This record gives sequence, C-alpha cells and structure tokens, in this order.
Amino acid sequence: MTESFNERLERIVTARRSHLCVGLDPILNLPDERRGTGDADTLKRGLTEMVIEATCDVASVFKPNAAFFETMAEGSSWIPGKIRERDKDIIVLCDAKRGDIGSTSEAYAEAILTTQGYDAVTVNPLMGHDAVEPFLRLPERGAFLLCLTSNPGADDFLVKHDLYLRIAEKAASWNRHGNVGLVVGATRPEQALRVREVAPDLPLLIPGVGAQGGSIGEIIDAIGGRTNPRFVINASRSIMFEKRFGDETQSDACKRVATALRDEINAALR
Repeated sequence: MTESFNERLERIVTARRSHLCVGLDPILNLPDERRGTGDADTLKRGLTEMVIEATCDVASVFKPNAAFFETMAEGSSWIPGKIRERDKDIIVLCDAKRGDIGSTSEAYAEAILTTQGYDAVTVNPLMGHDAVEPFLRLPERGAFLLCLTSNPGADDFLVKHDLYLRIAEKAASWNRHGNVGLVVGATRPEQALRVREVAPDLPLLIPGVGAQGGSIGEIIDAIGGRTNPRFVINASRSIMFEKRFGDETQSDACKRVATALRDEINAALR
C-alpha cells in the first residue's frame, strides 16, 4: 500500500528527530556585506545551495519560496534534484500558494508535483474544492492549505468571522488520501489551538518564528505538540542571512542557527 504524504512526513520527522523546516528565500535587497556580490541568478543559486548543504543534516523539510526564483530562467525546478543529491529522505515543499479554477489548478499541480518533482505545495483554498482537488490526486504528494497566516493582514479575512476555522473544517473533510495539511502562523497561538481542535489529524506548517517573532514554546503548547507530532516549524531569513561570528563562514553560521532552532523545538517538546 502506498505511503501517504502525511504518513511519510510524520515518519521522517520522527526518524530525524527534527521538526525543522528550512525556508529558502534568497532575498537580494540586503547590504552587500550580508549578500555578497555577483549577478542575481548566480547569487540566488549560490545562497540556496549553501543553505541546503549547511542545514540538510538538521532539517526534515526544505521550503523554497517560488517568488524568489521566478526571475531565474529555470525557476525553482532545479531545487528538488539538488536537495535529493544530498539527502533523498528530506521533503521538498514548493511555497507557491497556488489555487485557481480547476483546469488552471490541474496545470499548476502537474507542473509542480509531477514535472518539477516537488513532494508538496502550498495552496490558497479560497476558490473552493475544485481549485484544491487537483493537488490532492496523488496520495504521496501533499498540499498545505493557507489557513491562519502569520502576517498582520490575516485579520482582514482569515481571522474575521472565524474564516480560518471554516478552512480547517473543509480541509479535514478533503483529507481522503491522507495528504492535506494546513499553514498556521506561530504568531497566533490562541487561534492555532482552535485549528488543532478542529483538524487534529492534519499536519501543520508553521511559519512566523525567527524574523517574524513567533514563540516556539507558545505555539508548541497551543497545538499540543508534545502529544501530536504532526507539525513542522519553518524559519527562512533567520537561517539564510545569519550574521557570522569571528572566523565563521556563512555556511557555519547557517548551520549553527538551524541546529539551535531544531534543538530549541526538541527542548520545548520535553
């Protein structure tokens, strides 16, 4: 019987003893001393490969943000293969936030999950089931639906009238193949608790720690992480652009902060 995406995610997180998701967001509008020099494509690829190499021993998931690669001729399609050259077990999640009418979603799903070979993708569910369903057809591929994001603008729609809870309820009902997850921001622990109550079986992708200021301890308490291991916590800029100390290389700095985050998560689970 085929292992579902959610089963695989839980198995890998448990085996690696890591709930860490490393985001790959090679933002270039930084001072030269933080980002280096060179043309944009070369710089983005170099930054991305450096972080992959530095953190693959401590992460369970890598999450490239498609927006930062779309100006490159090959986009982000090279990333799954590059990661699997280093470690075939790590899950590669495309943060693309897709979701459109059925035929368009079908094309997005085929491009990301089949042609490019990503294990999972983030999806905007606000156009309803027919926009989400194409991403759910392969049990071994996952879709994380935007539910309770960490940005202030989530108050405009997702939090207003508890829309995020309606999304969580629908997502749970769509989880027939065991491959639906939810994006739930670490900056909103009280609402995250309610999401977990509504959809306890769905894995959570949790952004908002690090640069956005979410508390690892508070979000783990809120989602009952000590008894429910179905979650990963994402950090991006705080890893990719960590300042170096002394004779550290940038790679050493990335590994240091990623390892510290993994260990902080594990300590909060004790």
